[in-house]
Amino acid sequence: MEEEGALVMQSSISATAVVFLQEAVLRMIPYSVPALFLIALDLLYGVRAAKYRGEKVRISTAIRRSVTKCFSYVCWIIIASTLALAFKKDILEWVVLGVVYFNEMASIVGNYLQTKGIEFSFVGFYRWLLKVIAGKAGEAMDSAEAEGIIIGKDGKARDKKGRYAKKR
Repeated sequence: MEEEGALVMQSSISATAVVFLQEAVLRMIPYSVPALFLIALDLLYGVRAAKYRGEKVRISTAIRRSVTKCFSYVCWIIIASTLALAFKKDILEWVVLGVVYFNEMASIVGNYLQTKGIEFSFVGFYRWLLKVIAGKAGEAMDSAEAEGIIIGKDGKARDKKGRYAKKR
């Protein structure tokens, strides 16, 4: 009799887990398409940036890094969808994947700008972004160059008029 109770308990736990994971997988599908698009763009501009820097580009290394990034995105998408399901808050999905996708887009933009001879500072960019989020958008827009977000070919930040920005 005890074994039957244990079997019933195992079956109900298994069924609940399967339903939960099935719903999580169905929620992940729409987020996989942008992830694949971002990975392809990162591969393209990463290879171009490496060639611009004069590095030897090995296709096997580029593909290996892209596959590793695919697995990382799968993990992030699983975390985001299961958190949203577990807490019944869809916003968790958007926040987690928004941060991950935004960081990838910043990397793509940095690689693209590097191929154009413009160095991109992530630290300066995130500082500027925090100012925008904090509500000081006007001040942040004026100080984008001074923060060192975009650095000229000579490695020094310049203001809107092309003058060297003052260090703070």
